[in-house]
Amino acid sequence: MLVVCPQCNRRLRYRSGKPIDSLLLKCPQCGTRFKVRRPTEKLTVAIAHEDEIVCHLLQERLSHLTVEVEICSSREEVLALRNKRQLVLLVDVAFEGIFPFQLIDELTTKGPGDCRIILLSSVYNRTAYKKRPDSLYGADAYLELHHIGDRLLPQLAEYFPSLTEQVARVEQIRTDAGERTLADEAVTERASALAKLLVADILLYHHDRLQKRADATTQLHLLREPLAEGERVLVSRLPQAKEMAGELLRQAFISACQDYQRNS
Repeated sequence: MLVVCPQCNRRLRYRSGKPIDSLLLKCPQCGTRFKVRRPTEKLTVAIAHEDEIVCHLLQERLSHLTVEVEICSSREEVLALRNKRQLVLLVDVAFEGIFPFQLIDELTTKGPGDCRIILLSSVYNRTAYKKRPDSLYGADAYLELHHIGDRLLPQLAEYFPSLTEQVARVEQIRTDAGERTLADEAVTERASALAKLLVADILLYHHDRLQKRADATTQLHLLREPLAEGERVLVSRLPQAKEMAGELLRQAFISACQDYQRNS
């Protein structure tokens, strides 16, 4: 690495493999001692979301900041970034079809740098089964999709104050996120995917009702009201799935609870 003496402008080449964050060098020509710092690594913001529209909305907001943006389509792609010195993960509560309990745990326990995790809830029925979450399963914050425009950037500035000046110059707007898009598949597959999204959302907002060691029947009873509302939301989105909606939600919920117990 080439460095320049601030006194006599002599160029010096540094070849040691040691970290140079706080390296003190001495110029062989004039004797001046000076500190060399490694260029600050940009904050990396990883987006772990399967909806292209949501990814586009997030990328548009992040384009106003000097950050590196990575789109991750799998758990492995996210974990490949955990050695970043500064990392923010914006992750769907139903990433890869299930609540990302294990992914959050691996990032928060094994990453060497400053890692922040923001959960992205769905936009379905903003008022029905939603309330302020009592737990974020190890994540730092949650963000509803219609608040991407006015809350995402200030949240990042709160975690990384170096972004404050940039964020202050960006107009905060209300995002019209609309509904999450579903793949153009058969009704059963679309309804199953939607059930998993709704269950992940319900787990975010009603963690306080879950019991780690309770059986499936007990868990279903404890969350019967939000699950019933979830069923109404599913049917309103896919009327042709009315007969299967309740069972699909039940199956998705039991599977998510089992995963929660395994990772608690």
